[in-house]
Amino acid sequence: MAEYGPNRSAVAARLAVNHYICGPDVPFPAFADAVCRAGIPAVGLTRAAVAEMGVAALGRCLADNGLAASSLNSAGYFTDPDAAGTRRGNEEMVDHAAELGADVLCVIAGGLGVPALPTHDARRRVREGLEALHRRAADAGVTLGIEPIHPADIVTKGCINSIAAADELTRDLDGVKLIVDFYHSWWDPAFPRFVVEAPHRVALLQVCNVRLSAGAPVGRDGLVGGDIDIAPYIRAPAQSAYEGRIELELFERDLGGRDPLALIAGFPGEIAALTAR
Repeated sequence: MAEYGPNRSAVAARLAVNHYICGPDVPFPAFADAVCRAGIPAVGLTRAAVAEMGVAALGRCLADNGLAASSLNSAGYFTDPDAAGTRRGNEEMVDHAAELGADVLCVIAGGLGVPALPTHDARRRVREGLEALHRRAADAGVTLGIEPIHPADIVTKGCINSIAAADELTRDLDGVKLIVDFYHSWWDPAFPRFVVEAPHRVALLQVCNVRLSAGAPVGRDGLVGGDIDIAPYIRAPAQSAYEGRIELELFERDLGGRDPLALIAGFPGEIAALTAR
């Protein structure tokens, strides 16, 4: 693996925080203000943020705080039985991503469901849905990022589980890349090598730590918590040719009563410490 000298200012300029970290008790403008005050230049947007403010007001809030949109979450769910409703929702998310100037629209493939679809049938539906969404996104100038999902969530969330499977699925679709989420891909032998060696194929790197129980993942944690030494997984991409954003993604349920705004404030310092090791 080639070695690149760390550039802390360059890494800091690529940081983002996903809005999922805040529950309904924290208005989006308060979240945006906290990110701005922390010196973080971008935020990951959610359907909840769109519902709270509307697209136009959300865009103004970003502009007022000098923030870019690192991602918009989420589209996809191609295995949902309501195919027509899913298609309409996905097309709406493409339009929102274009209006908000999001770097990438996150795509979650969809799970096998209950009763479970055969995996080959589920993945065929994902490919067909992704091809159609790709055409709509290309017309709108929107980059799609499919997110490999941890195999433990194959039934409920995503039937595309490995980085290799996601890469194979999207390699011939211009404008479709990968979102690599540490929570879902920490176990994958291709991570972080894929981010380092194929940076042009990665739209976004999402980071957190992972809490384990009896060897199984049970939730996310902050970068300095959790049960995995994440420094090598962050340091390698941060010091490589990967130039995409590094987005903190935690959910309110992961915080254990901790103040999300305090976690946002501490994020740049934690990344600096991890990449300097």
